[in-house]
Amino acid sequence: MTQIQSLTATVLSQLRTARREGELLQILTKYAKECGFGWFQLVPGPHNPMVNPSSLLNLGNFDPAWRQHYASEATCQSDPARRQAILRAGSVKWQRAFATARDPEQRAFVQAARSHGFRDGVTTPVHGPQGCVALMMFAASQTLGLDYDDEEALSHLAMALYQRVRRLTAATVVDRAPMVRLTGRELECLRWVLEGKTNWEIGVLTGVTARTVQFHLGNASRKLGVFNRVQAAVRALLRGDLSVDHLSLAVDEPNVTGHTYPPLNHLTFRPCSKPTPQKRGGQSMMSSRA
Repeated sequence: MTQIQSLTATVLSQLRTARREGELLQILTKYAKECGFGWFQLVPGPHNPMVNPSSLLNLGNFDPAWRQHYASEATCQSDPARRQAILRAGSVKWQRAFATARDPEQRAFVQAARSHGFRDGVTTPVHGPQGCVALMMFAASQTLGLDYDDEEALSHLAMALYQRVRRLTAATVVDRAPMVRLTGRELECLRWVLEGKTNWEIGVLTGVTARTVQFHLGNASRKLGVFNRVQAAVRALLRGDLSVDHLSLAVDEPNVTGHTYPPLNHLTFRPCSKPTPQKRGGQSMMSSRA
């Protein structure tokens, strides 16, 4: 196992427990230094689904002016390593990619990179269902001797880092979301959803129609920002609107609207009787047809 592989294994476990962007920066700064990289930078890919993809630029120590090359899709086209990486599954080494620069913009980019002290580097893509969503770049002032196992380790790191950033970003959005209030009837319906009841069953238990139940569940889903009844029930449970202690209602336990309903499995339904054949002229219609 190489040094980069060993360090990557340690960092992957640290990324899983990081709770803030500052912690991620500290982890990456130490990792880059121990691996022999002077610089590191996470940048968005052309198919990034985040609301603010440029927020990824906060995770890196590239010069602010140099980061602006990756602030938009139009300004980063001059990077030959990036152009190759978004079309590949593996990492792209800078020296090899820079040697393929042909047009004036790419050559100017290579010259500017060298003037910044970037002698060599590696760009590792992170791909999603639609294509490249992010790229992790490491740069050094000396030539890098990376083998295939090192590049594979960097790929694992890039993917883990991007996924961690997405989770932290999503958590921030949820924390900042306004707290909405659910009505008593909406909570009652969600409570029965957690019990595994269908809309028709909830209607029987609460004395309303299945369409009314769907109306309340639809309102709850819109308020909670989800797409279906199950997601709404889980979100209400996570918010604290519902509690698992309230599940499995007793027969005489009042619901949130003040009524008491028996469990559905205690309800009885009268089966439909078979139709009696009508007689015509002393014979049944069924026998006459025969």
